[in-house]
Amino acid sequence: MAPQDTTPTLPPLTPDALWESIPVLEEPPPAEALEPAGTSPWVLWGSIIVVLLAVALAAYFIQRAKRNRAQGPTAEEIAMKKLNELRNRHPDTRTCSLELSLILREYLTGKMQDPALYETHEEFSQRLDALASIPAECQYSVRTLLEKSAALKYTGIQDENTELIAALITETEQTVLLIQEARQRDATENRALAKVKKQS
Repeated sequence: MAPQDTTPTLPPLTPDALWESIPVLEEPPPAEALEPAGTSPWVLWGSIIVVLLAVALAAYFIQRAKRNRAQGPTAEEIAMKKLNELRNRHPDTRTCSLELSLILREYLTGKMQDPALYETHEEFSQRLDALASIPAECQYSVRTLLEKSAALKYTGIQDENTELIAALITETEQTVLLIQEARQRDATENRALAKVKKQS
């Protein structure tokens, strides 16, 4: 006796049956649901801008510090340092007058390219364009200070006149600062004038 075929017979596959056999996928979640809780695009963009600004500022200050180190001390800083060292040494009156004159002349030579450092007091006094490179409001103070130093130098006083020395050093410091302020003000005014001319 032949064995019976027990393989189940499948119903005929119709298009409708085929369509119904395809599983239905769930709809994907909305994009808002995928963002971290409590964050919005504005917060993210704001954070990125803050970080970029911080990096730019740090780079600017690093470059500025490097540039300042490369340039070295300014003429004003050199003069102030020498004046402070002179004050701490307590020199006699004649030595003080000589060194004050030298410090001021070195400052003028380095800052305004004035040849005062390489001239005698007589040559400086006779030169018609002496101090022409210095702001007009400072010229009288510089000339008076150099005259005082020359007068003390030629008197040959060797005594240590503490009050006179302190007054001369302070006057020299104030003169250097006066020149610096006047030059900065002139530079600012010149930039503003150039900007106005460019716009007109």
